[in-house]
Amino acid sequence: MHNTFTYRHSELPSVRPETKAEIVALDVHIADLVLKSQGNYRELEELAEILSNGLDTCELNLNSIRIIPDDSPQPAPVSMKDLPFEQKQLIYSCSNTNSILLNLLSEIVGSSPEELASDIAIQASIHQKPIEKKEIEKFIEDVMIPLAEKAKSNHQSKCHYVFKELK
Repeated sequence: MHNTFTYRHSELPSVRPETKAEIVALDVHIADLVLKSQGNYRELEELAEILSNGLDTCELNLNSIRIIPDDSPQPAPVSMKDLPFEQKQLIYSCSNTNSILLNLLSEIVGSSPEELASDIAIQASIHQKPIEKKEIEKFIEDVMIPLAEKAKSNHQSKCHYVFKELK
């Protein structure tokens, strides 16, 4: 798992009182379960497995947090400028194609591109459920990576748009 959260040492959030209370209650409950299960191998085995799974999950989450010293330089934010050329080319091709389609649709329906874009954005936000991470990852894997590979292989061609060659 990669670092999802980065904190300077002095900026580490403190333990919230309600979370601390839940941790203490969990500790008491675990101690009670261990006492109740004393001598019962199967109950203790199941409890140990559940606690082990919980510990593994907690450690995975701990590993997603990066703590940097207070005096270390702030890392530069990652931007689209940092993307490989093929990915920039895909973004350009998608954006340019959308712009062309929006302008054509604008001429057909007699509304300005700005009005259409606003209407489309409103309709998309009303009808579309939040996109899950796995859906984005699947789209990248199934669509964007093959397009990037196609763009890379066509880099020498005279075609300016990746999508001209994809049919």
